[in-house]
Amino acid sequence: MKYRECNIVNKHPRMGVEILHDCDLSQITESQISELKKYLWEHGVIVIRNQKLTAPELKEFAIKTFGDLTLGNRDKPIKEEIPLHLQSSGVSILGNPQGPNHNINGKLAWQWHHDKDHLPRAEGLDMNSLYVVMLYGVEIPPEGLDGEPHTTQFIDTIEVYNNLSAKERQQLETYSMYHLSPILPKEGEEIPRKLHPLVSTHKVTGQKGLYLGSDTSILQGMENKLEEAKQFWQELFQTILKVTPVYAHIWKPGDIVFWDNSQVMHTGVPYDNTKHQRIALRVAVMANSIF
Repeated sequence: MKYRECNIVNKHPRMGVEILHDCDLSQITESQISELKKYLWEHGVIVIRNQKLTAPELKEFAIKTFGDLTLGNRDKPIKEEIPLHLQSSGVSILGNPQGPNHNINGKLAWQWHHDKDHLPRAEGLDMNSLYVVMLYGVEIPPEGLDGEPHTTQFIDTIEVYNNLSAKERQQLETYSMYHLSPILPKEGEEIPRKLHPLVSTHKVTGQKGLYLGSDTSILQGMENKLEEAKQFWQELFQTILKVTPVYAHIWKPGDIVFWDNSQVMHTGVPYDNTKHQRIALRVAVMANSIF
């Protein structure tokens, strides 16, 4: 669904803070790791610039900083047509790494969502677990289809909750949603789903925010009314866009953007893959400690 015009900003009072200036993440220290996590829980989206990492180095940094990457990750075969330094198990390549006129990996991310990957099928983990995604911009297209600089857009779901009226907040407190895994199951298996309150409490800060998943999420009680469930989600999200600004991160090569999926949603922005190349390395991980 294409949502009506919203307020897009390139500077946000909470999201998008730049940290660890002049830090080489392949040499990150324990004190810098604690600083990174502190800022991430506090701001939801953080940026570290001017990195020059290979995919194996990005993976090693992620494990050292946040913990094990094994939540649903599967080893993928090496692709001879893609440079080896861009490939590692647990690291996804988004964009068109083979150059213009090649298919884009990651188009599904061009819609508003919380990254959830294998969370709906993982036992013992709530949907608002501290599930962190980092995206490393290796090659950045100069512009999106709109002619503006290439961005990824974020919305602060804690700010969303606070911007709604007291009556709206009270109503939403009574709702829960089923969240479906975006990863297709094996043939014959049902798509995993997990129930979670629509109003969610952050595990570190204790602040309330909305956890919406994506427009495939199903309001409890509408399990057999999927079109109505999607309409409910889309109308709620349109209300959200009316009251809450969207932060657009303008990409530069070497940026690593981190986001905490328990408190922000995001969407990718389309670009012209017949003219431009985009290479972004994505790692997702469950944080094994708060600091």
